[in-house]
Amino acid sequence: MIVQSSKEQFLNIIFNLGYFLILTMTAIALLFLSGQILLSHTYIPLRIAEGVQFVSNPWYFYPILLFFLLILFLTQPLLEKVQTKHLFWFLSLIFIAAAIFLITAYDGRIRADAKHVFNAALAFNRGDYSSLTTVGSYMYRNPHQLGLMTLERLYAFISPTTQFAFSMNVVWTLLSHFLIYKITALLNAREMIQKYTILLTFLFLPQLFFVLFVYGTIPGLFFCLLSLYAFIKLDQKGNLLYALLGAASISLACLLRNNYIIFAIMLIGVYFLSVFYKWSWKKPLTIILILAGIVLSNKGLTAYYEQLIGGKIGVGTPKIAYITMGLRDDPNRQTLGGWYDAYNTKILKRNKYDENLATEMATRDLKDILIHFSKHPAYALKFFYEKVKSTWTEPTFQSIWTGPQIERQQYMKPAVLRSIYEERKGYQIVNFLLLTLLASIYLLSCFFILHKFFVAEEKLTPFDLYPFIFLLGGGLFHFFWETKSQYVYIYVLLLIPSAAQSLVDLSDWWKNKGKGKSTDQLEKNL
Repeated sequence: MIVQSSKEQFLNIIFNLGYFLILTMTAIALLFLSGQILLSHTYIPLRIAEGVQFVSNPWYFYPILLFFLLILFLTQPLLEKVQTKHLFWFLSLIFIAAAIFLITAYDGRIRADAKHVFNAALAFNRGDYSSLTTVGSYMYRNPHQLGLMTLERLYAFISPTTQFAFSMNVVWTLLSHFLIYKITALLNAREMIQKYTILLTFLFLPQLFFVLFVYGTIPGLFFCLLSLYAFIKLDQKGNLLYALLGAASISLACLLRNNYIIFAIMLIGVYFLSVFYKWSWKKPLTIILILAGIVLSNKGLTAYYEQLIGGKIGVGTPKIAYITMGLRDDPNRQTLGGWYDAYNTKILKRNKYDENLATEMATRDLKDILIHFSKHPAYALKFFYEKVKSTWTEPTFQSIWTGPQIERQQYMKPAVLRSIYEERKGYQIVNFLLLTLLASIYLLSCFFILHKFFVAEEKLTPFDLYPFIFLLGGGLFHFFWETKSQYVYIYVLLLIPSAAQSLVDLSDWWKNKGKGKSTDQLEKNL
């Protein structure tokens, strides 16, 4: 009999508490999302304004959902015959072919933030820094985009075209898919789970449609996943070079897309929890490296551009303006409360681009909103319910909306793509198929959590918890921050390995049931 010391008992208590809280909160979140998407979903018309709508699911959604899940189960014998790496490369080739079809069908025009950052990158390469130095210009207002602009400057040295940027998105996406597969393999040795992960990842079509979205999300996601892969290898192998790779990768991710600080916080959370799971001096060191990497890389990038333009770079749009925007409900906008309504841009302009005055005004507006919420709790409940539901139950995650729009005279050439991007039959079909996939991911991930709570004898490790900590972090962030469904697809994407494990667990249960095993044995096999 092994007697634990008081120190070990304390560490176990802390870990078990953290473990319980993470799984409980994730279970509540996934039960809510599963329940919501089974009843209705969010629909976004392909217009300039994000006219968010709630649409009841048609009656045929339910048999098709069951049929889709059945098909997934029935593919297992086929998947067993295919080598994992061969499955990945086969689906990669199909993805490349589809991406080439998408890219070549369009003239390459981009819009909004993506257009402004890309044009700024081209201008900087010509020695024109006005987008950053002119008061009120885009980079002046949004210096957090300097990381993405730097990457696109590198693109432009090779080819100053959006088609090249689209092509790079294909590369980043395939590399991300590969890392999701390899991370799953590091955490779970069962090849069938890895195969289902690969299959579902490639079926997640927003990844394909986002190829036409020149933004920091796609390359940033690759560096997030590379950091996670490196840190898992560090945990398993102990080589500190992995710590440096991981810290450098997450720093680059945060430069490319500031919101990936949530991924960094998730990594820190995993390591903090891991300290109580199994002590190693490398774990607090890794936390320090992550924090130092993010701070120093940001300061280094800012210093480079300040030297280049010969002046200081301001904070731009105050961060509090995004929180205020995320809690506003503008009756003059078609979209729902909490979604983008240009408040962040307007507030700077109203205050003649004085960042301090804009901060003060945003703070006052925020206080007024919070007072209104406190006086009208029913309104507050409805506001947050609709905000959460609209963010997390939109099946396309605006991946098609971010592409060409006919309102802007942006057209696709092939009939099949015109049908999708012009909100005709093609868009309805893709929307429905992705609704089926999204519901499946939520339901299977929910089953995974409940299974770990009530059936599984082995606990998850801290690194096994990464998608759930990330999901909770993203959910909390967008509860208050400005929201769009396109912001949250990364959290859903990383639930796929959990959904894959549920497919395998349920399949094992069915096979064992057919053999007439006892309930106790079945539960053990689950």
